[in-house]
Amino acid sequence: MNSKKIQLILELRNNSREKLTSISKRTNIPISTLFDLLKELNEDVIKKSTIILDYSKLGFHTKALVFLKVNRENKEKLKHHLNINPCINSLHKVNHGWNFIIETVHRNIKELDDFLEKLEDNYNIEDKQIHYLIDEVKREGFIVG
Repeated sequence: MNSKKIQLILELRNNSREKLTSISKRTNIPISTLFDLLKELNEDVIKKSTIILDYSKLGFHTKALVFLKVNRENKEKLKHHLNINPCINSLHKVNHGWNFIIETVHRNIKELDDFLEKLEDNYNIEDKQIHYLIDEVKREGFIVG
C-alpha cells in the first residue's frame, strides 16, 4: 500500500466525514488523486462507513463482552440468532474452548441477565463468561503503516 493511501486512511480514521478538499490541503495530495484513492479503497479495503454511538446517552447503560460455548448441534442456530438480534453490537467466532464472543448493549443488568437466560434456555449454552465493559479506553485506533 502506497504512502498516499495510508495518509488518506489515517485522515478518514480520524474523521470519516472530512471533506476531501480539507484532506487535500492538510496532506498536499491533489483532490483528484484523493478521489481516485477513495474509490479504490471503497472497492477493496473499506468495509463500511459508520458512526460510533455513545450508548449511555441513548439510555443503554450496560455493555458486556460475553464468551459463549455451545454444543455443535446448536452452533449455527445460535450464530443466526445472535446475528439478527438487535442487542448484539458485534459477534465474533473464536477458538480455544469458546465458539463466540459477543458485545451486548442493554439498558441495565437485569435486561442483560434476561437475555442470557433466554439464550441458555433456547440454545443449550454449555458455558459462558460475562465481562462488563466499564469504560472505553480506546476504540478503532489501529494505525496502518
